[in-house]
Amino acid sequence: MIRRGWSLKRRLLIWLLVPLLTLTAAMLVDASRGAINASDRAYDRLLGASAAAIAERIIFGDSGLEVDLPSVALEMLGSTAQDRVFYRVQGPGGAFITGYPDLPHEPQAGKFRADGNAVFFDAVYRGEPIRVAVLKQPILLGRQAADAEVAVAQTRGERDRLASDLVVASGVRFALLVAATCVIAWFGISRGLAPLGRLQAAILARSPDNFSPIEANVPSEVRHVVAAVNTVMQRLAHSIAVTERFIADASHQLRTPLAAIQTSAQLALRERDEARLRSSVAELLATTQRTSRLATQLLTHARASDQTVGVAQEAVAIDALAADVVREMVPAAASRDIDLGLEGSAAGRQLIGDAVLLHEMLTNLVDNALRHGRERGVVTVRLSPYGQEGALIEVEDDGPGIPANERQRVFERFRRLSGRGDGAGLGLAIVRHIVERHGGSIMLGDAPHPGGLLVHVELPHGFRDRSGSREAAE
Repeated sequence: MIRRGWSLKRRLLIWLLVPLLTLTAAMLVDASRGAINASDRAYDRLLGASAAAIAERIIFGDSGLEVDLPSVALEMLGSTAQDRVFYRVQGPGGAFITGYPDLPHEPQAGKFRADGNAVFFDAVYRGEPIRVAVLKQPILLGRQAADAEVAVAQTRGERDRLASDLVVASGVRFALLVAATCVIAWFGISRGLAPLGRLQAAILARSPDNFSPIEANVPSEVRHVVAAVNTVMQRLAHSIAVTERFIADASHQLRTPLAAIQTSAQLALRERDEARLRSSVAELLATTQRTSRLATQLLTHARASDQTVGVAQEAVAIDALAADVVREMVPAAASRDIDLGLEGSAAGRQLIGDAVLLHEMLTNLVDNALRHGRERGVVTVRLSPYGQEGALIEVEDDGPGIPANERQRVFERFRRLSGRGDGAGLGLAIVRHIVERHGGSIMLGDAPHPGGLLVHVELPHGFRDRSGSREAAE
């Protein structure tokens, strides 16, 4: 089930826009602070000049300190109708001379600049925010020097409007930049993702039975996706081929025994003699058993040869597995009066693999030995350690054996030697596939008994499954 989510284009745009908008907001905040500082610097010059003009007009008259307040000193600040101007002049010791006596004082008294320039600070006066310039002016009182203090304040309306205009201008530029970035990113991402659209069209244009690798010019970031799709298609093609081959084999191999079963059943229905009826039923049972065995072998062969199906990864005690198989095959051995035995041990080793397939492998080897071994003969299953943690399995019989020039060909499907019973020719093919799927090897040789066959199977402790699953052993 495919759950619909956001498109790649939308995801990329979001990942681009979120940091961009965050950065733009931070830049806008910084621009706002810069605009306020810039407007303060511009208007502070006028504020400081007004304070200096007033300070220069402080004189010592007959009645004490006096201020000949120049009109131009305040007119330069009151040029706008929105702002208001306030001032205060104090003599030595803070004696009030003129102006607004309640005008706020400099919050850090005594922190005046040594170069004689004004000190600026923000305050609130009569419910309005103001900007205040305070200037110390040295004067002579007779023969003594003293300091007078001039404070000039202006409401912040004009300078705040200037700062606001600067911020709006910066915001407009930032907005245009973000919009242009979005448009460019949209077209850029669309062009960048165009190969995915072509890849989709190439896949949809394929016929249902076309499992050949996809060959498309795609960006390097998508090549691993295409490679994964090609791998899945190869596995699907192999699985379909295995299924088709199984259907073909089953229809070919089962047609004859099923027809024989039908014929035997029809003859049994017509039979009146009890002895001959029992013989027909016995033949029907034997044919049914052979057909059932054939169907089981076809299914096992299909599973063992299908590389798209992973092999189970479980610990298998090979000694216990061999003992179970020998115990299960004792009735078949007894029916031919064959001495079936188990020798040796794999030192209690456990293999990593598919217990069902390994059981089927050993069952087929023992079954072949019992079928083709000599009546009243001997079949031996022998275990021994192999490598550091693997196991060696040998199945030995005293039958006619297999000629050296036929030992590779008997692993082919439906390969049967002439005069060797009524088997389907799938046993050794199944064994080979199971051994190879477990990373092992199988060889056929001569048994110590004259003419006998020795099957030699080496199985490692762990293996890497050909279907692409993880490695079974550490």
